[in-house]
Amino acid sequence: MTSDPAASPPSQTCTGPTPTPLSDPAFSLPAEVDLGRVTDADSVLIALDFDGVLSPLRDNPDLSRMLPKSERAIADLSILPGTRVALVSGRDIATLRHLTDPPEGVWLVGSHGAEVDLGASSPASSPSPAVTMTQPEVSAEEQQMLTAIDAHIDSFEHDLSSGSGLGSQSGSGSVTEVRVERKPFSRTVHTRGLDAEFASALHAHVIAVQSEHPGIRVIEGHDITELAVKTATKGDGLRALIAAGTPAAVLYLGDDVTDEDAFAELEDFTMGLGIKVGPAPTRAPWRITDPSAVAELLTRIAHERRAQLPRS
Repeated sequence: MTSDPAASPPSQTCTGPTPTPLSDPAFSLPAEVDLGRVTDADSVLIALDFDGVLSPLRDNPDLSRMLPKSERAIADLSILPGTRVALVSGRDIATLRHLTDPPEGVWLVGSHGAEVDLGASSPASSPSPAVTMTQPEVSAEEQQMLTAIDAHIDSFEHDLSSGSGLGSQSGSGSVTEVRVERKPFSRTVHTRGLDAEFASALHAHVIAVQSEHPGIRVIEGHDITELAVKTATKGDGLRALIAAGTPAAVLYLGDDVTDEDAFAELEDFTMGLGIKVGPAPTRAPWRITDPSAVAELLTRIAHERRAQLPRS
């Protein structure tokens, strides 16, 4: 993600059901976004992607952390009556929880919607019952696909370590390493900051596994290639959150191609509002620049919803 609105959008493609963007909103300042349906609603679900939205994108995904201002705003929002915060991410839930340390009562959706965790308890202010949903099982067929993905990645790493791969031919100042995030239902190969020719060769090598196993879903995002064995989307995850909390209004913020499924889900929700973070094509009706703008927006929402509370 870039904070420069004039920058060219990153290449984003996804094999699977991700919808085609329908709009191209201009960039708005956080103060300009029409938030009336969110700040005035009796109950609201505020669903947020993590990487590129709450946290700036990092070359090393293990270093991703929420901006302090967003962290404070989420803590403030999570204790307001009728206000539910959820994090919706491609990360698996265990990693997402480790990186964010969310306040009690914040719901989590991980692995692009395959995992949904509504926690062991709900705040007293929430009308929702206490529910916990655990991650689904990996079937024998899915495990076979994960094993095949690992084998493709391992073969590239073997060629690299033996000196027969592209890394031995790259310039001395280039970065040539294989960065893999291993999740319960997918493998994500990160190429941010790598030598361009090396990254291209790595990408071509790992997606070749789909020709052997067509059931593998290839997801392209911001300098990542994800190979998933389940077809769940962030739209599925958002639908589960709405069903569990039955909010009067829903806000969703996302920056990547996989967030378009969530934006599409909101198109049939009268009180739904989608906000795209960054320059890429989108179905969302509003757009802001970067995680710093997200932090400002969340702080504004917390302030305006708090102002709606009856004074004792």
